Amino acid sequence: MLFSRLLHNKQTLEHPFKTRLQAFQELGQHISILLDNGGFDAVIKQQHIENKWFTEKNCRFALQALAKMLDKKSCEAFFQKYQHHFQKERNSQKIAVISAGNIPCAAFHDFFCILVSGNQFIGKLSSQDALLLPFLSKILVKIAPELEKNIIFAEKLPPFDKVIATGSNNSARYFEYYFKDYPLLLRKNRNSIAVLTGEETEEDLWKLAIDVFQYFGLGCRSVSKIYVSKNYDFTKLIKTFQETSKSLLQHNGYVNNYEYHRAIFSINQIPVYDGNSFLLLQNSSLVSPIAVVYYEEYKTINEVLDTLFLHKDEIQCIVSNHLAIENCVSFGGTQFPNLFDYPDNRDVLSFCLG
Repeated sequence: MLFSRLLHNKQTLEHPFKTRLQAFQELGQHISILLDNGGFDAVIKQQHIENKWFTEKNCRFALQALAKMLDKKSCEAFFQKYQHHFQKERNSQKIAVISAGNIPCAAFHDFFCILVSGNQFIGKLSSQDALLLPFLSKILVKIAPELEKNIIFAEKLPPFDKVIATGSNNSARYFEYYFKDYPLLLRKNRNSIAVLTGEETEEDLWKLAIDVFQYFGLGCRSVSKIYVSKNYDFTKLIKTFQETSKSLLQHNGYVNNYEYHRAIFSINQIPVYDGNSFLLLQNSSLVSPIAVVYYEEYKTINEVLDTLFLHKDEIQCIVSNHLAIENCVSFGGTQFPNLFDYPDNRDVLSFCLG
């Protein structure tokens, strides 16, 4: 039966944390099944109608990434890391989540951490991303009915104990003031970067293109800036990016951005590589606009390491094969976070338990 409850052994009964984790593990299995049999078709189509940047392809990709995140091995590793926090009984807390709407199901990881920690999730979702997570919550409640009382979606926040808020650097100032009397986990703008040596394989570059163009580059895990060695040959990279990004020209919003920035660069006589579906521009900033990828040259890897250190609070992921760079994400891996890949590198589960 699709929504059968898990059979819990004695160890599970002694660990409510593990019981909740197993419910999410089963949710991951149901996501895969429902994607295959059309169970998400209606909600995905409606979500695309309400937010044109959430294409049906991108919504399916996001759900597949969630299913991968919730596999058995990941959930077991998560249990092993945090089980000692649950040796004594804890009082449930009401945790409000003010989420971003840049990619599909942006609030899922917060939703997961709050519920597996035994707390109540109060979600104020972005109007741009308001359908998929409530749909997933209904599936989860069928798997674990006892979680229903801990899930609230609200336009206006009811009383709460803690807050998790995600927004821009500008909105962060508002959040800091408005929630100054509450424990607050606040996230600001972040972007991801790649460091290339020129020795990358063709497969590496194809995978990097996914890191760059998935979700139109709107996610904090999307690569917006590439560091390349001096005199780097862009020929293979541009060809690969062209093949990967040309399908984005079917999206009016993306095309408008591409044509607008191309016109601006042309009028201002700014040299740029035009890939016919994207623009590659030399720029020191980490944050590039839609349809534009920034790059910067380096002479030595130490130059890059110094830059990464200075901007560590602005960077979410670093993609590279370079041995000198620690904690890198493999090519093609940025859009497949695991349960330990916390946004802004802030441990959400510890915040929920603290």
